[in-house]
Amino acid sequence: MKSRISTATEILNSRIEDIWDTITDNENWQWRSDLQNLEIINDKKFIEYGKGGLEIHFTITKKEEHKVYGFTMNSKHFSGEWIGNFEKLPDGKTKITFTESLVYKKLLLKIFASLFINLKAIQDIYMRDLKKKLGEI
Repeated sequence: MKSRISTATEILNSRIEDIWDTITDNENWQWRSDLQNLEIINDKKFIEYGKGGLEIHFTITKKEEHKVYGFTMNSKHFSGEWIGNFEKLPDGKTKITFTESLVYKKLLLKIFASLFINLKAIQDIYMRDLKKKLGEI
């Protein structure tokens, strides 16, 4: 099946170290408005529990400090991967680019998702929450 891909890029006024620490610190996930809980299994695996009840299992596949953070995702509805790239800009700002790729497990779900689930809107919520946590809004 073909995957759905969405990419979000932002330039933030925060230091790359602060952004990296916020995104990769699974013990302090409460800034995320879309989650009701996060369970750490070990240093490579964790489970997010969305406010709508969706449970997503993650396995960290890349973690190059201040450069790249990536993981695979698996739920009862889809599987996929997420990759975050971090770039320190000369003016003290940071450019982040997040790409999410999902494959839905059932054809009907794929059709429903393509009509009613906006990956970009989900990424926008994440970015808004991140900016709020960093004190940028």
